[in-house]
Amino acid sequence: MSTPGTGLSLFAGERRVWLATYDRQGVPVGTATAIAVEGDRAYVRAHGRSGTAERLRRRPEAEISPATLGGTPAGAPMKVDVRRLSGREARHAAGRLAREHPARGVLVPLGHRLMLDRSPLYELRPVGER
Repeated sequence: MSTPGTGLSLFAGERRVWLATYDRQGVPVGTATAIAVEGDRAYVRAHGRSGTAERLRRRPEAEISPATLGGTPAGAPMKVDVRRLSGREARHAAGRLAREHPARGVLVPLGHRLMLDRSPLYELRPVGER
């Protein structure tokens, strides 16, 4: 469990984070995404056919750092373990993201459905806290 001021609680007030996933050679590839923090875990969404989803499927670890509105990394990165959610956990994560980001909580899943794709949800935890 995180103590106040450490772990993912540092990202609780952030609207966007820079999510860096690793390609086959281990090189980080980043993208800006919305985040919802709940206690010692955080939730993010990716497009099902995106490179991010493919990289997370292959290697379920990443780094996150605060990001500016334009998506530029704006702080020190934190290593996190990533787990794809399904069922009840995915619905809970979708609800958390929708509460924190009302427009994105509706428009992003709708856009993905219109493209006949799913938007997988992921749980992030600091490395070593599983």
